[in-house]
Amino acid sequence: MSATAPPFVSVIVPTHGRPALLRRLLLSLLAQDWPRDRYEVIVVHNVTEDGTDAVVAGLAATSEVPIAYHRTAFRGPGPSRQYGADRARGAILAFIDDDCEATPGWIAAGAAAIAEGFALVQGRTLPHPGQPRRLLEKTVSVTGPTPYFETCNIFYDAAVFRAVGGFPAAFVDRFYGEDTALGWTVRLAGHRTGHAAAAEVHHEVFAISFREWLLAPRTMRHWPALVRAFPALRRELFLGVFLTRLTAAFDLLALGLLLAPLHAGFLAFTLPYVVLRFTDRGRLRNPAHLLARLVFGLPRAAVLAWVLLRESVRARSPVL
Repeated sequence: MSATAPPFVSVIVPTHGRPALLRRLLLSLLAQDWPRDRYEVIVVHNVTEDGTDAVVAGLAATSEVPIAYHRTAFRGPGPSRQYGADRARGAILAFIDDDCEATPGWIAAGAAAIAEGFALVQGRTLPHPGQPRRLLEKTVSVTGPTPYFETCNIFYDAAVFRAVGGFPAAFVDRFYGEDTALGWTVRLAGHRTGHAAAAEVHHEVFAISFREWLLAPRTMRHWPALVRAFPALRRELFLGVFLTRLTAAFDLLALGLLLAPLHAGFLAFTLPYVVLRFTDRGRLRNPAHLLARLVFGLPRAAVLAWVLLRESVRARSPVL
């Protein structure tokens, strides 16, 4: 790294079927307060015939920042991220998703944190402030360091990324989990990991159907395999076994309902789950909304419990 010039940053964007959102993202990347000759944007398009290539070409034609476009046919974003990283020139690799919008200081904040000696830096990701929140929605909120190392907003020292071999082969082509595997590979190799709140991006708030919302917990299906591959992850689990306090409370609720025919006193096992759903309010304040979340959240919690149990058996690694 030159003592006078800032580090060169490669921004890697996997995309599939979102030309309008991709254009919004690219415009935000071209508006960064970072020298135009010190970063590049690499778009890896898992091909869709929807004008995505034209969107990239139109912006690249007039951009001072190099925008590379690669047309691929991968099954998910993991291989696309690795493909982009393999072609990156930067000393820093910045990963962001096509359904995000970067704030102007995003690159600067991430690069500054890497310069402090971190090999991996998570940024701050918030639901897009210009969009309405919904009871049933899909978005991302990352307000501090997490054990997931979400690649919708993360920076890597490129030398470290390559030294550990990039995304681990066992997880790179799995839809969800490859970013967690890479983050833990870096951490367990002895490198420092950190968080930069100023590296902020805004994530799209998608309206989704009840069925999509109900089945969303399937994204956690790789967690037992991840814990088996990286035993240190157990320290992040509640009591070393449960994904969260809430999943532990739901399992207790299920046990209480199962045993209630033997003695009504077992219904007391349901109380921790009910209490947690009303005390951990999140963004909800209306009591009616909290009650609706409790009632309609039960089948979703059951889906998550089933997915974790099934995959725990398959991976021979209990995560409940």
